[in-house]
Amino acid sequence: MKHDNLINKMVELDISEKEARIYHALLQKRELTAMEIQEIAHVPRTKVYEITQKMKLNNMCLEKQVGSKKKYQAVDPVKFLNGFMGDKEKELYDQRSIADELKRMAIPVYEQGVKHFDSLENVEIIKDLPSIHERFVNLMKNTKRELIGLAKAPYTHQYDETKLKEQDDAVYGRVKKGIEVKVVYEIPAKDKLEWTYNHIKKCARAGEKARVIESLPINVYIFDERYILMALANATLQNTPLTMFVVDHPPLAYLGKALFDLLWRQAKDYSMLQTLIKR
Repeated sequence: MKHDNLINKMVELDISEKEARIYHALLQKRELTAMEIQEIAHVPRTKVYEITQKMKLNNMCLEKQVGSKKKYQAVDPVKFLNGFMGDKEKELYDQRSIADELKRMAIPVYEQGVKHFDSLENVEIIKDLPSIHERFVNLMKNTKRELIGLAKAPYTHQYDETKLKEQDDAVYGRVKKGIEVKVVYEIPAKDKLEWTYNHIKKCARAGEKARVIESLPINVYIFDERYILMALANATLQNTPLTMFVVDHPPLAYLGKALFDLLWRQAKDYSMLQTLIKR
């Protein structure tokens, strides 16, 4: 058992098991031939010559010629291990030096890369409607001051009453907390006029400030002058009508708010939809 422990400890030092077995055999006997090493260490004789040559280079054993035979001796364990650890420490020092040099070389490359890709880290792209719906609801529930929006079809809820209620509940819940909500709606096609008017009227009763305008350039919501949720209609993708971009970028949100304020001033009270419905 003690012998096995000795071999195991050597293996833990990254000495190969065959080297450890041969060294252990040499410690037990003063001198051994290759055949004797094979018998005691249970290492194939064809490997004994190869391994002992490596052990000689690593100062683990000595080789001497006795008549027509070669015999091997173990180097004193203290001398061997001191030298072994010295080599390890030098190797570690060299590796640290290489690592330090690698850091000096890699950091400028990384920083240059960050300049190119930092902006992308703030952008989330969502292509399926259920995920877009969930993202809107989550952003709304975490809004603390203000939501402004430019709303135009196609909508993320796609007139699904369940999803629409979830979105409205998220908005109404924040309005009750004192959040200001202002939305400019694009006047829809005639077949959606009545539905849109009834929906806006319900939102207005809940505290939303709403206006309508003939045409909007984009479907976008801005949360707390920081998060921008921007929807682009897909002209070619049949499985989903929208691709949504979520951007965490206050300067861009500031620019978006300036566009919103301009359109808000141009927009009219949503009650004008009644006139269009009666035509």
